[in-house]
Amino acid sequence: MSDIETSRLAQAAAWRVRLAENDLDGSPDLAAWIAADERNAAAWKQVQDPWTLIGEQAASPEIIELRCRALEHAHEAGRGRWVRSRRFAIAHRLGIAAGILVVAIGGLLVWTQQPDVYSTRAGERRVVTLADGSQVALDAKSEVEVRYSAHARELTLARGQARFDVAHDVERPFSVSADGHKVIATGTSFNVDLFGPSLLVTLIEGHVVVSSTPTFGQPANIDSQIDRIILDAGEQVVFSPQAPPSVVHVNLGQATAWENGEVVFEDDPLPIVVARINRYARHGVVIADAQTSELRISGVFHTGDIDGFVSTIAAYLPVRADKSADGTTRLTHR
Repeated sequence: MSDIETSRLAQAAAWRVRLAENDLDGSPDLAAWIAADERNAAAWKQVQDPWTLIGEQAASPEIIELRCRALEHAHEAGRGRWVRSRRFAIAHRLGIAAGILVVAIGGLLVWTQQPDVYSTRAGERRVVTLADGSQVALDAKSEVEVRYSAHARELTLARGQARFDVAHDVERPFSVSADGHKVIATGTSFNVDLFGPSLLVTLIEGHVVVSSTPTFGQPANIDSQIDRIILDAGEQVVFSPQAPPSVVHVNLGQATAWENGEVVFEDDPLPIVVARINRYARHGVVIADAQTSELRISGVFHTGDIDGFVSTIAAYLPVRADKSADGTTRLTHR
């Protein structure tokens, strides 16, 4: 079978699984894909006919066993152990019916193993509405990966900060992984912030469970309050390399001010303030000496006004600001 034929079969299988997951009989986009090329139509027929046959016999013990086997191998595929030769060997052993299930599951893996990726640049904010109606608001210099399946909604915050407003679906838990931890919810609103070496999870509304991702072969202790933390609205859990996880009550307006283009500080150390500001800066701000690092400041700053921030710092603190040729601003004590 040529690579082109294999590709068309994989696309047809992915379409078949999408329809099944959404309980649909058809799709305008699918119809357009089938009509675009007679080879697409042939690939669809090759996938659809056995699927229909399997659907008619869905309750038979043989088909249930085949489905279990296919799902077992699909689970192994998700762990990166799927190889082409093994896939075709499985199809050969299980026969035509099982083969089409494996092709379908393979199509699903093609679909789900390549997540949708959303990102922002310095100074940019973005709101994304996902397929189930959930919304993700991305702060500047942030990136989130989204992978949906029939039984789970799995996201990963790769960098930056994001707010997640989750559409309620008790049968498909919504999880966000970040820095070795996972936030699990079914319908709620929460904020996840990868800030330097720390991770901050703030619950805005509803309830969430935050758990540590266990090392392979070392399952987390579900009874441990370190491994499993339940947050109430207005609470924030802080994970950092220097201390055990801590849960604190926070001002939600301050914690989510970034959505309105503001950052709020209350007697915060200048290094933390500068690190926050740099998320929105194309040219960063650098603290150049130890004396400046010991300073603290309160205030409300606009995320898009880096020059205004630097001017305020220089006016209210014993600090001199010098801009380098590369655009970086150096803060030194005066």
